[in-house]
Amino acid sequence: MSVDAGGRIRSALFTPGTDAERMRKALASGADICIFDLEDSVAPERLNAARDTIARTLADVAHRGRIWVRVHPASTPEMRDDLASLPLARLGGIVLPKVAHEDEIDNCQDAIAATGGSRPLPVMAIVESARGVLNCQTIALARDLAVLALGRFDLAADLGVDPDDGTPALAAARAMIVLASGAAGLFQPLDSPWLKIADLDGLREAAEAGRREGFGGMLLIHPSHVEAVNQAFSPSADQVTWAHNIVTSARDAAAAGRGAYAQNGQMVDEAIVRRARAILRDAEAG
Repeated sequence: MSVDAGGRIRSALFTPGTDAERMRKALASGADICIFDLEDSVAPERLNAARDTIARTLADVAHRGRIWVRVHPASTPEMRDDLASLPLARLGGIVLPKVAHEDEIDNCQDAIAATGGSRPLPVMAIVESARGVLNCQTIALARDLAVLALGRFDLAADLGVDPDDGTPALAAARAMIVLASGAAGLFQPLDSPWLKIADLDGLREAAEAGRREGFGGMLLIHPSHVEAVNQAFSPSADQVTWAHNIVTSARDAAAAGRGAYAQNGQMVDEAIVRRARAILRDAEAG
């Protein structure tokens, strides 16, 4: 079941929870959400220090942006310890990695409640395994889930394929996550990060390809990627002009008692009008 995540998510920037200065700088990057990380970017021996650093940083900067925290997977005891260490009232949401079953979302929400959370928090579920992909339809229906994200690199390792080869299995996984999100009424899902930090042209191509496939944004690992990704996942000026023309002509057609009609040689029906309205909503939100 979709919940309010505080607005659309085009860019979701990860920052290691061990570095307070980088977390503060991330909030000035323009990312739609900043994800302070307790999982992959933190060595086990530094986990307690990272928890303390995030808690202290949140006390100072929670008002400056939409901040989520990536905790450990629900299958580990570290998830509950992560949540217990956080000032949950200052968070916009939780990022739950390696989700393979809808029960993991429930377990996360139960842990939030058990640690004193006064309200459920929106959850981003990162699907990173073959099992998770095959279960993504039911995962997408979990309570208080806001958005799905694709963990392509872990999924490729799980399948024994090159993450950059565009194999049929990875293409199918991408399509399943997009379809599951749409069927459940979630935000459009987030694509995997672009790892070549200096290759901004490649980043733009990847982001534009993701948008064409039905993704609504990307996970990011570097602040320099935010501007390009926000632009790629926002409507262009031409798209906004087209959408305004469609919505205006549809209003005129409805006033004249017409249903489907032709404009500039193109048939316009309710599906076309819905797409135009969605483009205008995205343009206003961006």
